[in-house]
Amino acid sequence: MKIIPKIKSSLKGYENINKVINLELLNKYAESDDFTLVDAGCGSGENLMEIILNYPKAKIIGIDNHKPDLNNAKKRFLDKAEFLHGDCLNMEIKSETIDIVLSNQVIEHITRYEKYLHELKRILKSNGILILSTPNFHNPKNILLKLFFKKPIMRWENNQDLPPEKYRGHVKEFFEEELITLFQKNNFKLLDSQPITPKPSLKGNVPFILYRFLEYLFYIITKPFVSRGYGKNHNMIFKKV
Repeated sequence: MKIIPKIKSSLKGYENINKVINLELLNKYAESDDFTLVDAGCGSGENLMEIILNYPKAKIIGIDNHKPDLNNAKKRFLDKAEFLHGDCLNMEIKSETIDIVLSNQVIEHITRYEKYLHELKRILKSNGILILSTPNFHNPKNILLKLFFKKPIMRWENNQDLPPEKYRGHVKEFFEEELITLFQKNNFKLLDSQPITPKPSLKGNVPFILYRFLEYLFYIITKPFVSRGYGKNHNMIFKKV
């Protein structure tokens, strides 16, 4: 019986904490309830359900270059949101027309991530806000690998050496300071940060519960000895300046 597949199977039913934090940040910083929001890299639209339910007056637009996911999103939301097939590096949206951009687990998939940020900045209005979630490269797994003199790895590596046109995994994961500096360089000001750190859980199957407990224990033990910005996931909100 293999432990890793059992852990991964439990992840499917585990609460998407990113979605919860994204909504909290939106509730805290949205200046009205009739904004226009673009989900830049929306996939099948999983991150939009709670936003649509909580902000029925908002205009929601999802953009993605993967047609199968986009078709699923269109079927799921019907007329509650507009979905566009296109490249997030060159969006067919007029400049300075969007109040809020959501980027949930997207930037780590993009090689030309500065071009992506430039495009998000272009479509945002003055003082528009950007809600960002992305994996933290400075995480317990990589600290453990360093202890054993192994190379740190991304959460979704190209282990099968797939060609670029077929690989949809991660190409870049960021440290906290590196990410904040990148956004400041592109004229964004950090308003708030709610990183995800390891916590024990009673949700999921036994291997998953054990895994979460051991991860949490390792995190608590190692945290005093590593640099700041240590955690599992970045969740930040920026303002265009």
